[in-house]
Amino acid sequence: MRQPTTLSPRKPTKGPWSKAEDRQLVLARRVCGSSSWTAIAIQMPGRSAKQCRERYHQNLDENLCHDPISPAEGQWIIENVSRHGKRWAHLSRLMGNRSDNAIKNWWNG
Repeated sequence: MRQPTTLSPRKPTKGPWSKAEDRQLVLARRVCGSSSWTAIAIQMPGRSAKQCRERYHQNLDENLCHDPISPAEGQWIIENVSRHGKRWAHLSRLMGNRSDNAIKNWWNG
C-alpha cells in the first residue's frame, strides 16, 4: 500500500510567461548555468524544468535572432530541409541563430 503524502506535488503553471518571469529565468540561468534546469526551476515557482528550458531556448537565448526570416535564410532552410528533412532542432543547430520553432513556423507558414 502506498504511503500517503503530506505535501502535494507542485503543479506547473500553464499559460503565458510574464515579463517578470522572463527576467527571473534569464537571471537564474546566468547564476546556475545551463547544466541544471532542475536547479533553475527551483528558483521559478510554478514552472517545471522542462518549461524553463523550452522558454529559454525558444525565446530568451540572447543568441537568437527574432527578426523576420530573410529571403537568404529562407533559401537556406529550403535547401537544408531537402538535405536533412524536417529535423527542426538539427536545422536550428546548423543555422545557429534561430530556434527550431522559428524555423518550423517559417516552413509551415
